[in-house]
Amino acid sequence: MRNIIFIFIIYITYISLGLPDSLLGVAWPDMVGEFHVTYSAVGIISMAIAVCTVISSLQTIRITQKTGTGKLVLSSILLTAMGLIGFAFTKNFFLLIVAALPLGFGAGAIDTSVNNYVSSNLKAYHMNWLHAFWGMGATLGPIIMGVVLDNHFSWRNGYLIIGSIQLILAFILLFSLPLWKQNEQKVAIEPNKSKLSFGALLKQKGVMWSLLSFLFYVGIEGTIFLWGSSYLVEIKSVTAASASFILSLFFASITLGRIISGFVTFWLSNPKLLLLSESILLIGICTVAIGRGSILYIGFILIGLGCAAIFPTMMHETPERFGARNSGAIIGFQVAFGYVGVTILPPLLGILFQRVSMNLFPLFLVGFVLILIVVTLLIEKGKTIEPL
Repeated sequence: MRNIIFIFIIYITYISLGLPDSLLGVAWPDMVGEFHVTYSAVGIISMAIAVCTVISSLQTIRITQKTGTGKLVLSSILLTAMGLIGFAFTKNFFLLIVAALPLGFGAGAIDTSVNNYVSSNLKAYHMNWLHAFWGMGATLGPIIMGVVLDNHFSWRNGYLIIGSIQLILAFILLFSLPLWKQNEQKVAIEPNKSKLSFGALLKQKGVMWSLLSFLFYVGIEGTIFLWGSSYLVEIKSVTAASASFILSLFFASITLGRIISGFVTFWLSNPKLLLLSESILLIGICTVAIGRGSILYIGFILIGLGCAAIFPTMMHETPERFGARNSGAIIGFQVAFGYVGVTILPPLLGILFQRVSMNLFPLFLVGFVLILIVVTLLIEKGKTIEPL
């Protein structure tokens, strides 16, 4: 019973990670007028969050060895609460950027430490269900902000509510610290674990391929988040309202797909699940590229289902691919490369789409998925854990 409670608490931490993720995009149209900045200024805030997330993810394992996972996660949730509440009260754009910093630091630490813990100590279905809880948080956040705005309250109230929920989650986590400590004691940390440099880790077979897979996969998600609706409106002649609904089906499919994938792992290995997911993703993108009307709904549902298991499965496969000794450090770099991908690839593609054509949208997605498939096959072909 204690183990079930502990696993549920781990899932709750991922709700806290997902809650703030989509808030800025929903609230920004109302925020921009109050701060008297251009719409593009949101990029400064998102970039600040991304940079702090990358820095945090690279340092997480080192901090975890000193504090333990439970204390680090608790501190990180408090950081995100601080950032959210800071958003709610600041009336200066520069201070808004300052408030964004703890959001990034908190997100990177939660993402890396919890993924490392689950990949090293729990089953593949736990990893998929863990990321399904992220989807619940990422879905719940915009819903709360939407209800606040629809009832003519300030966007600040939405941030204050989400920040308060984070504080409640932190309060729950505070009482679970003994459980984290007991479970960490069962898995002794080697004295030299995760202290290798980036260059040393790259010498291990397959690590660079793995980092590229995270860069391109998260880049795929970010490209769909940012440009999916524009593609539907400009190229497929879909109304803005219908495009918004189709994109919501994509998000819902990711969450549902992760729940389903958890059960699929009982009879499919991680490598087979990866290849199956990448194939479904490829079929979904091609369906959207050639489809019209109701076919577009099917295409985006397939894309969501294809995306669902890829990130959590790659995470869970890390100790198997590269050995438990260095998995923590490698996961930190994987998270960092993922955030680099979502920060760089969608804006660069946006410039290209603007100068050439939005018709390139599915072509680049297909190219990225083919890279994922090739990288998966290369890693599996040469999967040998080499001592460093």
